[in-house]
Formats: sequence, structure tokens, C-alpha cells
Amino acid sequence: MDAIIEVQSAGECHSFACAPGERLLHAGLRGGVSLPYGCATGTCGDCRATVVSGNVESLWPDAPGARALRGPGEILLCQSVTRGACVIETKPGPRTYSRELPQSCGGVLARVVPNDDGLAWVDIELDRPMRFLAGQFVLVAVPGVEGYRAYSPAHDGQDVSCLSLVVRNKAEGALSPLLSSPDSTGLRVQVFGPLGAAHVRPDEDGDLAVVVGGSGAAVALSILDWAVASGHLEWHRLDLVCGLRTSRCPEVIDRLAAAAARFSDSLRIIVALSEQDSAGVALSGAGANLQFESGMAHEVAARCLEGVWKDRAVFVAGPPPMVQGTLRMLITKARLNPTGIRYDSFS
Repeated sequence: MDAIIEVQSAGECHSFACAPGERLLHAGLRGGVSLPYGCATGTCGDCRATVVSGNVESLWPDAPGARALRGPGEILLCQSVTRGACVIETKPGPRTYSRELPQSCGGVLARVVPNDDGLAWVDIELDRPMRFLAGQFVLVAVPGVEGYRAYSPAHDGQDVSCLSLVVRNKAEGALSPLLSSPDSTGLRVQVFGPLGAAHVRPDEDGDLAVVVGGSGAAVALSILDWAVASGHLEWHRLDLVCGLRTSRCPEVIDRLAAAAARFSDSLRIIVALSEQDSAGVALSGAGANLQFESGMAHEVAARCLEGVWKDRAVFVAGPPPMVQGTLRMLITKARLNPTGIRYDSFS
């Protein structure tokens, strides 16, 4: 039987139903309750809450995000389940809106295309369509691997039946080697989403600037896909820096090149190569419309996009060191207000 959870936040009170064994964060978000979160995987601590009454149990007591907990009654909503009705107190969730409330959905790993850059293009056939805003992310879990991992879809989110992700294969990881292996085709997975506040706002956004690195390239492809499909590039400009280790990443490079060739007047795409000399890259056809530079994504962005940041919606995505380096650059050199930079805190 579902338990009724009462949430006290900023002087308001809301409630939602939570199924046995369901994480409090998932139940609240799918129930339409605004709850705070960042990574939603137990690493950042942004979903901290206090148990006022009731029996709440942690699925991962040693989660890195537990460092943010200050007292015995505090929990991480993304790692907690309840044994019955309870009352929790927390801060309000982030400002966001979605094409649909987050839901849990099954799927099958349908295609995996690894490349020499260490990234893999992963297609998941969903049991039902999902809708999301470009820039949002989903959580993925597989049987036998504890917990969820966060990944950004690499396309716009209009009634998506096939979810495409860009996954960095981390040899020491538990889930990414599975998702990155063609031998895993046919594997059943569980997807929860959409999540995240660092997404496009179709009714507000004008000119855009995007800085991404590694698997964060999925965010660039998603925003780019939306900008093309919606006609946004007919009226507004987009400057994009995509950081990769090498140019040997055709699943990403080919998509960037196709858009750059089509919208040469309103779209500038710079590929920052951290482990390859850009002088040795020579692409013909649509690829000739891409600009290749040597260096880390945030360094290339500072060098090549100086002066473009003002009055832009700015998106940042990638591994934590790259995101932190980009944020420092945008705040200290470009003098941007940090509240105006859109990024989600993964670890």
C-alpha cells in the first residue's frame, strides 16, 4: 500500500503518495511536488531534507552527498525510502517546467556505437514515449547495478520513443562499461525522468551560448536539435564550444557538422580538442564548417568567444572539473551573474 508523505516547505504544505521501496524524490516529483535536487544520484547533497516524523531508511548511507547532512534527522531524498506515512521538511525545489512530470519507464538497450574517443552513442527503446525540454537529463538503472546514473539525451524531446545518450566509458565504473558495450544490446533498463533545471525556455530564450565537454556533448546536441526543429536559428544566434579528447567521435562530429553547414550565418560551432593537435584536423564536406581548436573547452571558450556572453542564455555541461573551470571563467572573466548560467550539478 502506498504511504502518504507530507512535505513542509517555505511555509507551505504538500503531500504525495509513495509506493513501497520507491525513493522519496522520485515519488514526490512524479506527484507534482517541487522538491530540491541536483544530480538526483546521491553525490551532490542538494536534496537534503529533515524527517519530522515517521520511519525513513537510507538505501546508500555512505553516499558522497551525505557529507551535506548536518543532523541525525537529515536525509537525502534521492536515496531514502519510507516504511509508512511520514512528514519531511525541506527547501523549495528549483525553478523549472517540463513537458511532462517525471515518470519511471522501462526500456531496452537497442544500439551501442563506441568510438575511439572513449564515448559511446547509446540508443534505448522506451516502453512508452517520453517528452522533455532540451538540456534536461534522465536517470538510468540496470538490474544488478546499485542505484541510478544521470545522462543527458542527445536530441530534442518531442514524443521520444528512442532515447539516445552519449556515455563516457569509465573502466572503473559499474554502469558505464555495461551501457558502452555492444554486447549489452537487449539489456533491460529502467529510466526515470525528465529532470533538471538547466534546459531551454522556449518562451524566453533569445541568443544562446553553449560550452560542453565529454558526455556533456549530448546537451549541445539536444539544444542544437531543438534550435533547428523549432526555427530558433532563423531569428537568433547560437555559439557553441564542444570539448572532446579527439576528433575521432563521428556520432557527435557528424551531427555538429550537419547543423553548422545548414545555418552558417547564425551558428558557430567550435570543437575543442584536449588530446589532439587541431592543426592536423582536415574535414571536407559539411565538416569544413566546423572550427577546430586545441585545448580544454573552457580555455577555448574564453579565447574564441570573448565578448559574446552578454545578454545570452548560457548553458554549461560536462564532467565536474570542466564545469567548474567554465563557471570560473564565466564569472571572473566574462563577469556573468552565476544565477544566469544554466548547469546541472553532476559528480
